[in-house]
Amino acid sequence: MPEQKIHVIGNDEIVLLLGLLGIDGTILESSEQFMPIFNQLIDNPSIGMIIIGLDLNEEIINYLVDFKLNNRIPLVYLLPDIFKTDVDDMDIFLNIIRNSIGKIIY
Repeated sequence: MPEQKIHVIGNDEIVLLLGLLGIDGTILESSEQFMPIFNQLIDNPSIGMIIIGLDLNEEIINYLVDFKLNNRIPLVYLLPDIFKTDVDDMDIFLNIIRNSIGKIIY
C-alpha cells in the first residue's frame, strides 16, 4: 500500500497556508475547475485525504456528500472559510448532518 498523502484544493491563501505545513495543493481560480482536479485526486491511490478550501455550488456539495457516504478513502473535508467571522456556522457537512438528525428526531 502506498504512503497516503494529504492534498488541498482551494484558493491561493488556503493552499499557500497549508503548504507552509508541507501539504501539497492545487490552487484554483474558480469552482468550475474543481471537478476535473477532484476526479484526478480520487483516482490516485496515494491520496488519503483531500481538503477543500473553496466556495462550491450546491450541486458540487451534494456530489461531495454522496461521495463521502459511499467512499471511505480518500477522506474528504470541506474546510470552512476561516477568514469569516461566523466560521463555526459554516461547516457544510456538519450542518447537513444536524439537519438530517433533526428530521429524524422530530
